Amino acid sequence: MKEQRTLTMELVKPLMKRSYTLVWTDYSDNLDNHHDIIQDCLNKRSCESLEEKVYNWYSESEWTAVCEAIGKLKEKCIKQYGFDEDVVDAFFDEHEDEIRDEIYSRDDSGVLKELIRNTDDIPVRVEMLSNNDCINSNWFESQCGYRYDESYFGDMIDSLNLNPAKVKKLLTGHGYKVYGRFPNRKSRDGKEQVSYEQFYEEMLNSCCSANLLVYVGKVSLKDLYDADFSVDEVIIPKGNYCGLFSSAFGGGSLLEMELKQDVPLKLKRKNGCDYRFRLDAERSKYDYSIQHVYGVDDSFFGNTVSLVAN
Repeated sequence: MKEQRTLTMELVKPLMKRSYTLVWTDYSDNLDNHHDIIQDCLNKRSCESLEEKVYNWYSESEWTAVCEAIGKLKEKCIKQYGFDEDVVDAFFDEHEDEIRDEIYSRDDSGVLKELIRNTDDIPVRVEMLSNNDCINSNWFESQCGYRYDESYFGDMIDSLNLNPAKVKKLLTGHGYKVYGRFPNRKSRDGKEQVSYEQFYEEMLNSCCSANLLVYVGKVSLKDLYDADFSVDEVIIPKGNYCGLFSSAFGGGSLLEMELKQDVPLKLKRKNGCDYRFRLDAERSKYDYSIQHVYGVDDSFFGNTVSLVAN
């Protein structure tokens, strides 16, 4: 081989490994403390923010690993082919981009997937949004009486698939004032998401302004990533809870209405209402989380939700 005086890529490539692991993670590395990035991906319905962040974290290590691989290739060219060091250095300087690209193409690192695998399921809440704004505390709402038509209270009844006539009977039976129409929707009987008794307890214990109806659960980061963070429907599993919560004022109700069945919630506006899928994480000092307000751990959020993507 010492007669070979021209170094080419055809000679360099066989000296390369079939694959390179340029970066790797520790078993304890995860994304548990980076929910802000995950929420940004949800907002943008794209993995891009997460992929960019992980690239920034590991790009320096990756660059160093490539430099080390190039150094070993140079040594092999000198030892196995007998080229002078100056000739090898000159060739590698001239073909640096091509050599680096070839090494990158053989990279078998799976840092992002490893980080996702090591990340715990994330507490989430699905909030019901309405043209009728929100619902306030039981004390405030009961001053003038509860109404079904054109109210967030009525939208809650519909979302929970309750029979308005039975809700009226429940409230008046406990001495509360109601006004307006409360139709008897018999088709909902036996198909309610929660019990009327638990619904009443939530109303009774609502102590805050600007509440929204929220469903709670946990989500797998892998499921979100596989869906490219573009989610059209969330299925809250039977046995999870829902209730009233105000992220603006840091209060709500008991959050103890237990779901009697799996509940699919489409994240698109329908009949004046839609549902907003959010991580239960605080994004500013004016935005409270359930975990902060109620002092609960992840187990409070119940089982993992299912996602329906585009």
